[in-house]
Amino acid sequence: MKVVLALAALSLVQPTHSWYPYECCSDQDCEPISDAVEVPGGYETHGIFVPLAKVRPSQDGRFHWCHRGTTVLCFFAPLAG
Repeated sequence: MKVVLALAALSLVQPTHSWYPYECCSDQDCEPISDAVEVPGGYETHGIFVPLAKVRPSQDGRFHWCHRGTTVLCFFAPLAG
């Protein structure tokens, strides 16, 4: 029973990474964020500038980033509409 509950809990966590490209996060290091601001040439979040070259369209209409420390691997932004 404990194993079933542990597997069920893990299955709730897994979908968070389900659409992030593997090259961005190796199925880790990605998370939604709410404090991103568009600035000339990209975005800023957590005091870090993210150039447009790292920006990809978000699949859920929210901001997300994949990072290790202050190194941004990928950044996802809602499509302007």
